[in-house]
Formats: sequence, C-alpha cells, structure tokens
Amino acid sequence: MSLSPKTVFALRSAVAVVGGLALTGCIVRAQPQPMTFQTNPQPTYVAQPAPQPMMQQQPVVVQQQGYAAPPPVVGAQVGAQVGAQVGAQVGGVGFGVGAQVGGGWTTNGYAENDYVSYHMTLRARQFAAGFYPITQLFRAQMGQGQRQFMTVTATPGRCYRIVGVGGVGVRDLDLRLRDTNGNVVDQDVATDNFPVLGLQRPLCLNWTGTFQIEVIMYSGGGEFGVQAFAQ
Repeated sequence: MSLSPKTVFALRSAVAVVGGLALTGCIVRAQPQPMTFQTNPQPTYVAQPAPQPMMQQQPVVVQQQGYAAPPPVVGAQVGAQVGAQVGAQVGGVGFGVGAQVGGGWTTNGYAENDYVSYHMTLRARQFAAGFYPITQLFRAQMGQGQRQFMTVTATPGRCYRIVGVGGVGVRDLDLRLRDTNGNVVDQDVATDNFPVLGLQRPLCLNWTGTFQIEVIMYSGGGEFGVQAFAQ
C-alpha cells in the first residue's frame, strides 16, 4: 500500500519526537581515558672509586758519606801569614815549657768566662793528664771551610797529645798531624768541636824536626784554640 507524502512526513515527525523523548533523561557517559602519569627521571648516580688508604710518608734517611775535608778558602798569603804568626809563637819551643798537667793546671790566659781557655783547661786535664804543655794556647778565628797550620818542633822518643777547642759557633773542628813530607800521621775528624790527636793510640815521633798541625773548620765558624802537650 502506498502512502501519501503527507502520511510519510507525519510518520517521520512522529519517529523524531519519539526518539527525542527516548533520549531525554539519559546520561551519556564518556569512556574513561587511560590516565598517563609522567614520571620524573631518577638521577643516575655514578659509583665513586673507594678511597685508597693514605700512605704514610716515610722519612728520607741520608747516609753520611765518608769524610772529605772541604777545600780551604784561605789563600797562600793567609797561610803564609798564619805560618809566620804561629812560628813566632811556637817555633823553637821545646819540652817542659809549663807545669805538668794535673788537677789544678790551667792554660795561659785562663778565665772561667772565656770559653776557649776554660774548655782547653778542662780537656787537657781530661785527655793530657801527666803531659807537659810544649806550646802556648794558640787562638785564632776561622770561617767554615777554612784551615790554618801550626808548626811544632819534634823531639825523638817523645809522645804527644794535641788538643783542640772550638768556641761558640763552631760545630765541627778537625785536626790532622802531618810529618815533614806532608803525610798524615794522625787525625781526629769526628763530628764535634773538641778534637784530640794521640788519644786513640800513642803518638810517639821518632824524628828530629818539625811537624805540622792542620786545623780545619769543617762546620760552623768562630774562635778556636789548639795546644800541644808531650810526655
């Protein structure tokens, strides 16, 4: 059966109204969207190497080398001057110049407040007891590295002691004894300022003539004194 156009229009209008009524009161629910959480990036830690144990610094020990006397800084002119001075003081001095060294003995120019004469007196009493001084106390000044010489007349069959005293400021004073040919007969090169020759073994000379006492200011500087004794 065919419907008239008016009937079709009426039906369509009715369907639209019914559909609209059907949707009234309906809640349209949207489909939940998945939630996206943005996580903050975690800091990356790089493992540090474990600290190494601290090594304790070891002290450096320097072995003392063999003794080598420093070259003299005094020239030939000074050496000649010292030789003449000592020769004037000591040359020709023989055996038995002074009293025998004992408990009450003092060197020439002795004074308690004079370092060199005071300590020469003490050292002679200690190391040359029973000996006789054959020279006066020779005194002079030297700087580090310098050396001076004393000339003393030797008598055959006599045994000798040579005592040195380094004054204030002297750290290391050395003595050497040389024969007429310059050969070293005895020496005291210990690190101190009170050298003594003839102490380790008897220093008995068997020639007539002179021997030379070499005084070396190895370390420090200042006044020193040297005196020779014989039995």
